[in-house]
Amino acid sequence: MTIVIRRFEARDRDGINAVARAAFAQYEAHYDEWPAFIGRIARMADLAGDGDLLVAERDGVVVGGVLHVPPGRPRSAIFPLAWSAIRMLVVAPDARGQGVGRRLMAACLRCALEADAPAVGLHTSPVMATALRMYERIGFVRDGDIAPINGMAYGRYVLPAADVSAALRLLDE
Repeated sequence: MTIVIRRFEARDRDGINAVARAAFAQYEAHYDEWPAFIGRIARMADLAGDGDLLVAERDGVVVGGVLHVPPGRPRSAIFPLAWSAIRMLVVAPDARGQGVGRRLMAACLRCALEADAPAVGLHTSPVMATALRMYERIGFVRDGDIAPINGMAYGRYVLPAADVSAALRLLDE
């Protein structure tokens, strides 16, 4: 079983959208207005125009994805324009625990290094405990709360550029 991380292609649209829906399904009870929220999540492929949409593929099937938004590209106001931002790290439920999330995160951090970003930012919720443990283990630090998203509490996390290489070493272990 080989997992390949690569850039999104148009043929991945249905696969990445399905993975995003499946990855967020476990959080349904935590969000207000679930139908509207999951409707936005289910259009993950549309993010390809916002930055580097990466997919994880196993045996020809999309099993994960993530978006790297490079410095200077439009993004949420919670992230300075000079930073790289990471959005929507998703892994199919049947592919969890196999290193897919780690590999996608490493690919995003490599994109941030190539973009010479002074920092990398992301936002997540405490309910997303597995992802949060990975982010904190590799050095992301919570630097504040952001407005709730559909009733769910979120925080902003940052990783300074000086710490990206160390984070990559941890992810590659």
